[in-house]
Amino acid sequence: MKSIVAFFQFCWNLLNFIRNLVMNMIFLVFVLLVIFMIGISRESGDKRNAENMQGALLLNLDGYLADNRDDSLGWRKALQELDGQRVPSKISVFDLVYAIRHAAEDERISGLALDLNNFEGAGLPALEYVGDAIQHFKQSKKTVIAFADNYTQSQYLLASYADEIYLNPIGAVEIQGLAVNNLFFKSMLDKLEVNPHIFRVGTYKSAVEPFLRDDMSAEAKQNLQRWLDQMWSNYQSAVAENRHIDKKDVLPPLQTYLNELKTLKGDEARYAQQRKLISTLATRLELEQKLVELFGKDNEGMPNMLEFEGYLKLLPDRMAVDSGAENKIAVINVEGAITDGESDEENVGGDTIAGLLREAYEDQRVKAVILRVNSPGGSAFASEIIRQETENLQKAGKPVVVSMGEMAASGGYWISSTADYIVADKNTLTGSIGIFAMFPTFEKTLKKAGISSDGAVTSPLSGATPFSRLSPELSDIYQLQIERGYDKFLDIVSRGRELSKGQVDKVAQGQVWLGQEALKLKLVDELGNFDVAVERAGELVNRNLQGGEMIENFAVEWFNEREIGTFTALLRDLKRDISLSVREAWGQSLGLSPLLKQLGKQSEGFNGFNDPKGQYLYCLNCFRVN
Repeated sequence: MKSIVAFFQFCWNLLNFIRNLVMNMIFLVFVLLVIFMIGISRESGDKRNAENMQGALLLNLDGYLADNRDDSLGWRKALQELDGQRVPSKISVFDLVYAIRHAAEDERISGLALDLNNFEGAGLPALEYVGDAIQHFKQSKKTVIAFADNYTQSQYLLASYADEIYLNPIGAVEIQGLAVNNLFFKSMLDKLEVNPHIFRVGTYKSAVEPFLRDDMSAEAKQNLQRWLDQMWSNYQSAVAENRHIDKKDVLPPLQTYLNELKTLKGDEARYAQQRKLISTLATRLELEQKLVELFGKDNEGMPNMLEFEGYLKLLPDRMAVDSGAENKIAVINVEGAITDGESDEENVGGDTIAGLLREAYEDQRVKAVILRVNSPGGSAFASEIIRQETENLQKAGKPVVVSMGEMAASGGYWISSTADYIVADKNTLTGSIGIFAMFPTFEKTLKKAGISSDGAVTSPLSGATPFSRLSPELSDIYQLQIERGYDKFLDIVSRGRELSKGQVDKVAQGQVWLGQEALKLKLVDELGNFDVAVERAGELVNRNLQGGEMIENFAVEWFNEREIGTFTALLRDLKRDISLSVREAWGQSLGLSPLLKQLGKQSEGFNGFNDPKGQYLYCLNCFRVN
């Protein structure tokens, strides 16, 4: 009798659980629907207000610049805003430039205001691309101002393009120079008795040095110091030109800086003003009054300013497909570490990009393709899959032009090297022609913990596991495969760049080059931004017409991966938020936040390492330098 009662009790509890689960799901859907409707209502209201508004375009850059747009769900941001959280965004540099260019011709827009307080930065190529758009905007004789309580190095470079720069009297302009630091794990691996088993080619291939050494090799440090010094020189030149000051005044010698700061009793704001790095010191109230003076005030007495996101919604979507266009240039973004398979929120999948390139191949209206590369590389297999698809386009008579962003190194250079034309920014990190593989084994670690591994095999080749010793014969096989991969890399670059393999080998060996150096070494064809790549693509198409009627206008179409479902996006965002929250909470509780941040930056590309043959074309030192 008791078992029957227990059974019915279990069924009743199960029904209650299912009922509560269903009710909670319905409630969650209801909440999301309400937020969605409020968002649409607010958006339509904002749009109506914006259409009738006049004043400055406010570039309130709350986040960081990237090539691609933020693909996070709108409800996620709305929920965080309701909870009073700051929500930094991934802002597409192409959306930003698109809005600035339209604003220059828009009679409703009387100026440009850069609110850089929450701007988290970007690479130099992206900042200078936006800066070029600001320079063009200034030709319309409209005022450009920038303001922040403090300026980081990245924030300040963007601010330097403004006519006037405002700084809070208690703030500072933190121009300190550039630095790159890596963590090294050899001693830790030795203590854990882990055998890393590294296979590589290239004197400068420093991607695996953190597992082999406790410091940077002399060759790798020399290579790093060279391009870092050149990038810093370019930064100083850009600021000096924008602010009409001497290059040496951007950051004077340390003793000069210290003496001037002592004279000013440590007042960093006055130091920045004295050095002409800023125009005016202003409190928040004084700044608000200045904005009202420049752009007028709205019904609430606030400065007349239209926020960037609101203004962007008034414009035709730059990514909208022109269904009537007969002559198109397709743009395909390769942003992030290259992995085998499909793209995810952090990495770019070889299969995804290959699919987009095939779409461009099959679209008869596509006359040329721009491969926008902003990647430190990754899977050798996935990189070659992408490159093969670019060759298919070329064989079909569709020119392929590469536009390099912040970095196009190692695997990023592999997919670029056989293009018809390569355009790089002077500060693009490129090259890193080398290949490596890593196969760690833990037999000694397990033995130390009192664990053993044993089994049976049908062939010595099938016996390679992370828990047993790697035989000398298998090590030789892996090394031969890597050497073949390096030789193929040299061969591809030699063929694509019309250089001998000997010439390529001299600039290869894993060395990283800035775009301005790569031009001299014939690794790229021209220095310029994305707009130059578009022009060159059109020119190549017309050159191939061989006497036919020239095409004057091309529609630029951005080929993007298909949107994922709402539920999938919901789970993805939830997973990402939980992971970030746990990592930040753990780091703060242990006082390890800076260490975890550096580990996260350094292991960014390693997170998605899934090459089927375990071979990688990756540049570890090619991360953003702020």
